[in-house]
Amino acid sequence: MNNNALFIISLQHELAMAIGNKLDLNAMLKVFLKVCFSRLNLTSAHVYMYTDKNGTPKSFSAEEDNSFNHLLSIPKNKRNQPWQNNTILQDFALQVEQTKLKQMFTCQNGQHLYGFIIPKHGVLIFETHYQVETTVLKALTPILKKLATSCYTSIVHDTLVQEVYSRQLAEETVIFQAQHDGLTGLYNRQHFNNLLANSIDNAIKDNQLGAVVFIDLNRFKPINDALGHAVGDKILVTLANRLHTIANQNIDIARFGGDEFTLLINQLRSQKSQEYQLEISEIIQSINQALASAFIVDGNAYKLSCSIGYALFPLQSDMSTSIIKYADIAMYEAKRAKTTLGLQYHTAMSDKINKRLAYIEDMKASLVAGDFRLHYQAQYNHSGQITGAEALLRWQHPVHGMESPAVYIPIAEESNLIIAIGQWVLEQACRDIKQLETLGLPSSFKRVFINISAKQLIQADFQDKMLAAIEQQKINAQHIALELTENLLVEDIEKSITLINALKAQSVDCAIDDFGTGYSSLNYLKKIPASVLKIDRSFVTNINQSSESAAIASMIISLGKTLNMKVLAEGVETLEELSCLKTLGCYHYQGFYFSKPLPLESFIELLNSSE
Repeated sequence: MNNNALFIISLQHELAMAIGNKLDLNAMLKVFLKVCFSRLNLTSAHVYMYTDKNGTPKSFSAEEDNSFNHLLSIPKNKRNQPWQNNTILQDFALQVEQTKLKQMFTCQNGQHLYGFIIPKHGVLIFETHYQVETTVLKALTPILKKLATSCYTSIVHDTLVQEVYSRQLAEETVIFQAQHDGLTGLYNRQHFNNLLANSIDNAIKDNQLGAVVFIDLNRFKPINDALGHAVGDKILVTLANRLHTIANQNIDIARFGGDEFTLLINQLRSQKSQEYQLEISEIIQSINQALASAFIVDGNAYKLSCSIGYALFPLQSDMSTSIIKYADIAMYEAKRAKTTLGLQYHTAMSDKINKRLAYIEDMKASLVAGDFRLHYQAQYNHSGQITGAEALLRWQHPVHGMESPAVYIPIAEESNLIIAIGQWVLEQACRDIKQLETLGLPSSFKRVFINISAKQLIQADFQDKMLAAIEQQKINAQHIALELTENLLVEDIEKSITLINALKAQSVDCAIDDFGTGYSSLNYLKKIPASVLKIDRSFVTNINQSSESAAIASMIISLGKTLNMKVLAEGVETLEELSCLKTLGCYHYQGFYFSKPLPLESFIELLNSSE
C-alpha cells in the first residue's frame, strides 16, 4: 500500500471521527472543519446551509421555503472582513448549490476553491493554495454523506432542545401569569387572595395578628380618561416599582385591580393596639413616601396621592374576602375624610356590609320568585357544527334589572347561597336538556356543561344530588357535564379525582375551565379524568397579535392532545383569533364570534337553524 492510499484512509478515518464527535450542529461542524483545515493544509474552510426564515439550519424540503446562508468559516475573517461578506465566496457557494455538483474555481490570486454538496443540507467549500488531487476529492464523497447524516441528527437534536426550552418557558410563563399582574408585575388579585388565606391560617395557628392594607389612587381616573391608558399605565407601573421596594419576607404587595393596590402584612410585631397601630402607621408612611415624588411621563409631571384603609386578621375576621372588604370599606372612609394617614376598619363603617346583606336577601327572594335564568352559549367545531353548550347563570333583579355575575357570584360564594343557587342550576339544566332531547338534538351535539362551585363540590351528597337530578328528568347522562375551574380542582386534587371518576362511571363527563390560569395544573392534569380542556379567554383575546399567548395556547393544545383531551378555546370574538387557533391545532370554540349566551327558546332556534 503506497503513501497516498495510507493518507486517504487516515484522512477518512479522522474526518469520520470528527463528524460524530458533537451533537450540537455548530460544535460538530467546527471540529470537522478544523480537522479538514489541518489535514488538507487549507487556507480556509466554509459551510453554507439551508435555513428557515429565522436563519435556523434545516434540511432541504421541496414543500417549504429554503433560504441558503453562510453558517461557519475557519478562520472567521479574511483581512479583518467577515467571510460572509466575501462576494467571490458567496457567488461560488450559490453556483455549487444551484448546480448540485462538485465545483472547482481558481481565483485571480492563484488560490483554489473547491465546492462540495452536503446532501439535502448545504455546501462545503475549501480554499487551498494548491490543487487537490482527484483521489483525495473522490475520497471525500462518503464523508459528505456521513456529514449530511450528522447534520440531520444535530438539527433534530437542536430542534428538540429548543422545543423543550420553549415548553419550559411557556410553563414558567403560565405559572408567572397565574400569579402576577400583566401590567405591573406585582402579584395579582387571585394570588394575593391565596397568600392572604394562608397568612390567616398561620395567624390563627400561631396566635398572631396580620393586616391587609388597601390602597386607592386619588384623581387617577381623570388623568387616565383625559390622557389615555398609555399615560395611566406608565404611572401605575412606576408606582408599582416604588411600592415593590416596601415588600419583604413579611410584606406582600399586589395590584388588586385598576388603580387599587393591596398590601399584606403577614405578621405584626405586637398584638397591643398602640404598638401594632404604630407599625402600620410606619408602613403607611412608606406608602405615602412612594407617592411623594411626581410621576414623570413623556416629560410631564403628575402629582398623585392615595387613600388607605386597613383591617386586622383574624381579629376582625378569619375570612380573606371579608378582610379585604373591610380594608376596602376603611379606604373609602379615608377617601371621604380626605386623609392620607390611613384608617382602620371598625363596625361603624358597616353601611356597605348592610347593603351586601340586603343583596343576599334579594338573591334568596329571586331564587324563590324565579328571577334567575339559564342562558346557553353554543360551542362549535371547525366545521361550524354546534357540538355542545355552556349553561350560564343570569339574574334579572326585579328592581335593578340584569345583574352582573361578576358581582353576585362571589357574594353568593361567600354567603354559602351558592349551594342553593348551584342546585337550582343543576335541576334547571336537566329540565332544559329534557326539552332539548324531546325536540331532538343534532347528531353533532354532545352535551351541556354546567359550572360547579367549590362549595358545591365539597358537599358530601353532591354526587347523589347530581345523579338524582338526572334520574328525575330521565335524561341521557351523556348530555350533561361538569365544568370545573383548574384552581377548584387542585384545592383537593385526590377528592376531585375520586368524584370525577365516580361520575364518569355514570356517563357524566367533565371539562377543566379557565385552563392556564392556575399554578399547579401541569403537575396534576394527567391525573384528572376529564375529557375537555378549555383554554382560558385571557390567552385567546388578541392571540393573533401576541406570540406569547400563542406559545402558551400551543403548549396547552399539545398537552391536551398528548392526554387525549379535546381542547376548546373560550372567548373567541374575532375571525383573526379563530384563524390563529385553527393554525395552532385547536378545533373547538366558544365565544361571541359564534353566538352570545341565549335564553333556551333562542338557543333552540339556533340549533334548528344550524341543521
